[in-house]
Amino acid sequence: MSSEPDLEGFQRAWRLRHGGADEELLKQVFGEEFQELQKTNPTLVDTARSYFPHLTSSTYEALAREPDNLRIEKDRCEREMEQLAVQNYGAFIGSAKVTQAVRQELSSIQQHLDEMAKILEPVEDTVAQIKEAATALGKRRGALRNVLQQHGPLLELLELPQLLDACVRNQMYEESLELLAFCSNLMQAHEARGEEIGVLGSIKEQVEIQRANLRESLTAQLKTDIHLPACVRIVGFLRRVRRQSEHELKEIFLVHRGKFLEGHKAQVELLRQSRGSVGAALRNAADLLRTHVYDIGTQYKALFPQDDGPLSSWLSRQVWWLVSLLRHHIMPPPNATGTEAQGGASASSASASRIDAAQLTTVLRQCLHASSTLKRLGAHFFPAVQGIFEARMEHHCKEMLDTALLTFHSELGRYDWVPSTALSGGSSAGAEGEAAGGAGFLHPQALELTRHRPLAVLTNNIIQVFNELRQCTLYGLRANIVNNCYELAVAAVNLLRSVLASQTLQPGSPKAAEFSKLCRNFADILLPLIASHLEALFGSGARLDVGSVVAAMVPDLIQAEVEYELPADTLPEEPETVAAAETAPPAHSAQATYAAFAAEQQPT
Repeated sequence: MSSEPDLEGFQRAWRLRHGGADEELLKQVFGEEFQELQKTNPTLVDTARSYFPHLTSSTYEALAREPDNLRIEKDRCEREMEQLAVQNYGAFIGSAKVTQAVRQELSSIQQHLDEMAKILEPVEDTVAQIKEAATALGKRRGALRNVLQQHGPLLELLELPQLLDACVRNQMYEESLELLAFCSNLMQAHEARGEEIGVLGSIKEQVEIQRANLRESLTAQLKTDIHLPACVRIVGFLRRVRRQSEHELKEIFLVHRGKFLEGHKAQVELLRQSRGSVGAALRNAADLLRTHVYDIGTQYKALFPQDDGPLSSWLSRQVWWLVSLLRHHIMPPPNATGTEAQGGASASSASASRIDAAQLTTVLRQCLHASSTLKRLGAHFFPAVQGIFEARMEHHCKEMLDTALLTFHSELGRYDWVPSTALSGGSSAGAEGEAAGGAGFLHPQALELTRHRPLAVLTNNIIQVFNELRQCTLYGLRANIVNNCYELAVAAVNLLRSVLASQTLQPGSPKAAEFSKLCRNFADILLPLIASHLEALFGSGARLDVGSVVAAMVPDLIQAEVEYELPADTLPEEPETVAAAETAPPAHSAQATYAAFAAEQQPT
């Protein structure tokens, strides 16, 4: 500890002898940036030059204490600066205000000096400007004198856009085209001279605007209900306007005539969205194709006889619109089954169920008429929609047959096997009733079916199916309807067999006798009755395999196979629809599909 004062004295003496740091040491510390620091930050270099001797002359213990000494020195300096700022804050604020005032006065002096420099610019520039202004005024005076001399022709030229607008508004298309031709010649002459006149440029822009207004007015006429002479006149005007090519003119004609058609389509859409008006909407849609679509197609072929490409695509879109409506409201859902028909179908099936067979027949006839009319334009579309009507009728009949089978099942479950007394009025009355009912029901013993309620209800439901089919008899439904009737008969036999297995019917009892009588009437009367109705509707080609159904009932339901032949004298007179269906060829052709309606209607 005694040697510490002597060490500090030695350090002070060394610093006094070596007052400046070695330049080589500074270069080693700062590197290549030393020269640049001498120019940009000489204060830092001076501080380092004075501080490095202190560091290099210090011992290790002194260097270890140096950070603490520097921290203490820093704290002391901060305290002194705070004390100085607190003691002299008034002087600082006054100095700042004085400095700001001096800066503002200097700026004001500079502005005054700039203004004075502008005022004292050479007078020669002002004189040159006066000469240039006088020259421009002389030229303008000469131009105005020329305008005054040509006042009348200029006034007529300026009124051309207004005159064009008045002619377009009053639908004076011939006069408008003549004015446009005059303006075109005038502008061509002006462009040939190569002069740039602002008034003529403005008039040219206004004339082009009126030309566009004329085109819009002509195309707006195509959106109205016009006939062929008016279409020829409007298309002729559009050709004279010469703003589009022939292909564009075809597209314009179809687009704007299509917009006229969209108004009628909107009415059809509103009608089909209302409850109970789907059939009327579909009839109106088919009639729209027969009338307006055919008229537009005829107008197109008269105006553009050499190219039918755009017309074909446009007709395809209109036909597809009708087909989409038919698919939405008539086509049954693709996953429609018997269970869905019993418990409730989907939304599209519910929409289609609002159309009965009579309405479906009317819609079918309207589609046939529209197809026959559009056939002249090459848009015969009935083969594309005939499957929709067949699928709808097949689905409708399948639903009714499934409902009849369910009703038959429920009636068998609650039947008490007590026969009905409706035919107990005497043998003579019964015979007369059978004779009278034979011709009406296609079987001489049809009234015997009323003896048992389940069989009578099943017969009524099946006859309802055939009544629906009579209103819309389609030749393509023959095989499917016969197959559905056969499946119904087989399912009914299975139900009878399940009743025999589930209910205790003692042999020789009245219930067993009535059950045997019901099975016998089913085999002897109901099955031949169904076969007779099928042949009456679809002709001799629609034969129900009665023998196989009866054979399936032997020996537990009936004792012997019943052979049935339909008497020739019991067949009623067939309506025109049935006769047309019988005479139709079995091939899958369009004539065989709608032959039932071709004899009644004449296409227009």
